[in-house]
Amino acid sequence: MDLGLTGKVALVTGGSRTIGYSIARRLGLEGAKVAICARGERNLLGAVEKLRAEGVDVWGRVADVSDRQQVRRLVSEVVERFGGLGVLVNNPGGYIKPGPFSSVEPEDWRAGFEVNVLTVVSVTREALPHLKADDWGRVVNMGAFYLAPGVPHLMTEMAENIVAKISVSALTKVMSEELAPSVTVNCIAPGPVGTDHPMREWCDGFPVPRPADPAELADLVAFLCSRQAGYLTGLTVPFDGGATRRVV
Repeated sequence: MDLGLTGKVALVTGGSRTIGYSIARRLGLEGAKVAICARGERNLLGAVEKLRAEGVDVWGRVADVSDRQQVRRLVSEVVERFGGLGVLVNNPGGYIKPGPFSSVEPEDWRAGFEVNVLTVVSVTREALPHLKADDWGRVVNMGAFYLAPGVPHLMTEMAENIVAKISVSALTKVMSEELAPSVTVNCIAPGPVGTDHPMREWCDGFPVPRPADPAELADLVAFLCSRQAGYLTGLTVPFDGGATRRVV
C-alpha cells in the first residue's frame, strides 16, 4: 500500500537508536526525506551512514531538544535543507528516576517532565507553522503503557516516569483538538521493544508473550503518518501485545 509519504519531510527526534532509528528507516524507505537528531554524535553519525547505505535521503544533527535554542536551530535547518516539514515524530530520550512517589525528589520530577513532556511541547511548537503549511501535517508522540494490568509494581517502582509518559497522552489529546483538521496528532504507548529490553520478562503474561520488534512499531508510526490516517487524531494507541485489556 502506498502511504503517500514520497517526498514528505519528516523529523524524528531521538532518531539514532532502536525505536527512533527504526522509525526513521521506515519513513525513509517509504520515500520520505528524513531528518534525525540525537545528543550523541557517534550514534547519530552511525545511524546516518547506515540509512544512506539503504538509499534513504537522510540528514542528521546533534541536538538536545530540551534546549530551546537548539530546537529552533534544528527545525530551521531541516526546513532550509529539505524545503519544508510535514511529519514530526517526538521520541523523547526518556528520563527515569527509579523509585516510588515518596522517594522521588522535586528536581527529579522536573527533569522527567523536561525530557518527556516539555521537549514534545518545544519541538512541536517550533515545527507547527511548517506542519500547518504542508498539505497534511502529522505528529506522532511516543508515550508508554505503564498502567497495563500485569505490571502494577511499576506504579511504585517508576512513579516519575509513569506520570511523565502518561502526560504525553493528555498533551496529545489537547494538541489534537487545537490543530485539527490540518494537522493530526496521535500517541503510541509501547510496551517492551527489542529482544534486549531489560524488562522483557514482563511479556510472559501478555497475550503475545514477547517484546515487539522495533520494525513492527515503525510500521504503526508510518501508517499514522500516512495520507490514509487523515481521520485519526487524538488517539493513544497501545502497542503492547495485548497487555492493555480494555475495550475503550
